[in-house]
Amino acid sequence: MPTTSRAAVSPVSPVSPVHGRLALAGIGAAVLIATDLHLRLSAQISPIWQTLSEYVYGRLGDHSAARLFAVMCLALALGSLALLAGLVKARRSPAVVILLGVWCAGLTICATVPVDPNGEARSFDGQLHNAAALTAFLALPTAAWLLTRRGGRSCPWEPRRTTIRRLAVASFASVAVVLGGFVFTLLTGPAQQEVTLGLFERLLFTVDLALLLTMVRPLVAASRR
Repeated sequence: MPTTSRAAVSPVSPVSPVHGRLALAGIGAAVLIATDLHLRLSAQISPIWQTLSEYVYGRLGDHSAARLFAVMCLALALGSLALLAGLVKARRSPAVVILLGVWCAGLTICATVPVDPNGEARSFDGQLHNAAALTAFLALPTAAWLLTRRGGRSCPWEPRRTTIRRLAVASFASVAVVLGGFVFTLLTGPAQQEVTLGLFERLLFTVDLALLLTMVRPLVAASRR
């Protein structure tokens, strides 16, 4: 009498290629806008010393770059929201979903509440922006780590568990460097700035983009099975 292996009949978490494609579209749009900002504002905003948030004070001809920066953040938030919806459908841990929701909310706040201009007094809006950014950048790698905490053979994210966790660790390390540099700048003042906050923040941004894409990939890969 023929037997069927347990692996062959083990349930596989349902995944949604549609959510995966929407996530890629949002992330891709954010990358394109970020690239455009870097190229067109290279003479105004230093990618070495100034943070991404300071693009809101750049000028594109007669217009402010603030709206384009906001669209970039919102595109990334919407792409991440599509990933979140895909994780809900795949019945991932509620903690992962909540943390990814915190990431999306943080991006939305960064899009709508501007950072304080460099060298000026700290305002409530500026502090809110900084707190939202820090919370978001901590929530994403935590969500990624928990996503692969109890993976099994039937878990779509299990084959990428090592990559996701390495990127999560790299994200945490980058946050620590950026936060340390930010505190150092607050204590010494912008005139004594010796930490390349802009460069390290862009490294963090790149790591988190890679992390998001790695988390999205199992959703998109489902359409090729």
